[in-house]
Amino acid sequence: MFKEIGDLRHFNNFSKVILPVSIAFFIYTFGWGVVSPMFSIFVNDITKSTFLTGVILSATTFFGVFLNIPFMVIESRINMKRVLQAVLLAYVVFAFLYPMANSVALLVLVSIGRGIASSFLWLTSWSYVFDFADKKVRGKESGFFSSMNDLASGVAPLVGGFATLVAFFFPFYILAATSFTAFIIVSLFVHHSPKTRNVPARSQFAALFSNMKKPNFLKTMFLVVLFYALINIFYSFIAIFLNSEGLSVFYIGAILTATLLPAVALEVPIGNIIDKHGVKKILSLAAVLAAATGVLFTLSNNIFYVATFILAFTISYTMIFIALYSRMSDLIKKEGITLMGPIATIKDLGYTIGPLAGGWMIGAISIGPAFVVAGAAFIVLLPVALTLHD
Repeated sequence: MFKEIGDLRHFNNFSKVILPVSIAFFIYTFGWGVVSPMFSIFVNDITKSTFLTGVILSATTFFGVFLNIPFMVIESRINMKRVLQAVLLAYVVFAFLYPMANSVALLVLVSIGRGIASSFLWLTSWSYVFDFADKKVRGKESGFFSSMNDLASGVAPLVGGFATLVAFFFPFYILAATSFTAFIIVSLFVHHSPKTRNVPARSQFAALFSNMKKPNFLKTMFLVVLFYALINIFYSFIAIFLNSEGLSVFYIGAILTATLLPAVALEVPIGNIIDKHGVKKILSLAAVLAAATGVLFTLSNNIFYVATFILAFTISYTMIFIALYSRMSDLIKKEGITLMGPIATIKDLGYTIGPLAGGWMIGAISIGPAFVVAGAAFIVLLPVALTLHD
């Protein structure tokens, strides 16, 4: 991380834009990571139904499926720094609203608001990266931004576990503080905004439909939807699963951090291996490993056994994520921001399907068998991955 900063600091836009935006998103993502060990448990305690829990968790991305393309139209014509500031302030409000949401209806309303904000946030953040990243080091700068987010997600769950020892809702107040801090950093240190441009909805649909004629694009989008659906079955309900095995939120946070951090540390080496051996080989291997480890970690309630196989599973799905992220980044770089809205829509479709499918399966066959089915389903990625062209 520090080596990358040293390598990139002499690029003008890195110091003025990419670095402060990355720091702001590190702090913002850290806040949501603090909430992650207790969030699904909190929702499930109110709904008393895993299906309704899945509905609420999917509400944060459901509207993105329909709104990402029109939001891209809006964002391309206004000052994106103002959008970023408004969204971060909105997250401060959501952080205070969640502890007060004591019914399913209120949870749905807050989640819908969060989902709308999330769509703007994803589109804005990547507009900054793709607009200001220097062509000579675009991969490094976008990788730096992504790594900062992933590092925050890895460190934060342990802090969230400690925070619940103070009070169960304390992580939400940390989220409010981190969102406001990120707002201050953007306000004071980000002095530029991506240039306004006309990105009408028809040009986004045209970019989508023209790419849909390409078999490799269709295969990649199928893999994106399926991967995000399966991974969100796990990460929507893994805290509930571990809690049902008798683990407190503190230990859940510790396990999440202990399994996420090594995977984050391996992101750059995995990326280098993908560059050397190609997406197809690594994606195929990772699909097999994810299917095996996704099934195996449910077969014992021993904390060390569970942590070991969750770590192996996390590394496996990180390999898949980086391979697919590489494909999506290449597509966006080639087509420009006209393809950002459509790809965000496809990604959010997977995010939405996952919690809904997971909540329904858990209600039908209980959480352990549902995780076995979801883990085994990663093998479906394999035959499609084998047909990809690098």
